[in-house]
Amino acid sequence: MINLEVKLPDTPGSLIELIKPISNNGGNIYGILHFHDKKINDLIPVNISFELSEDIKELSLQNIKKELRENNIQIENITYGIEKKEITVLLTGHVFDTDVLDTIKRLASKEITISELQAKFTELKEVSNVKLKIEFPEYMTKRELIDELKKICKEKQLFLITS
Repeated sequence: MINLEVKLPDTPGSLIELIKPISNNGGNIYGILHFHDKKINDLIPVNISFELSEDIKELSLQNIKKELRENNIQIENITYGIEKKEITVLLTGHVFDTDVLDTIKRLASKEITISELQAKFTELKEVSNVKLKIEFPEYMTKRELIDELKKICKEKQLFLITS
């Protein structure tokens, strides 16, 4: 994900002038934020988030910056955001009795988040099946995530099923 911060003139059509170079160079736009309340000298700060295909990312970004400068759009900052990846797993065993909140906190300490948890809760001491939808950072591989889950499952004597 690329986050681009610019200052646009408060005039009709200036947003289109920001979007066109991104679109023309293969960008997929995810969001645009305008900060009208922070307007200075008729310039509005705007943040736009988009993705570019990995194989042409650098060339596309150079072309986008060039076109924006040609359109007199002031670039304030460009950052590469961390994108989350997703996996769904199933934990079987005494998931609740072994403190599912502890499991979630341990994953969170590694920048791994549980975006969805589904379970049919029976008795605390009974075996349960818990489906977890997990988001993990771009820099982490699926193998690293699974290894982290396996470590927790081994300690808590849980069975892990992955997709």
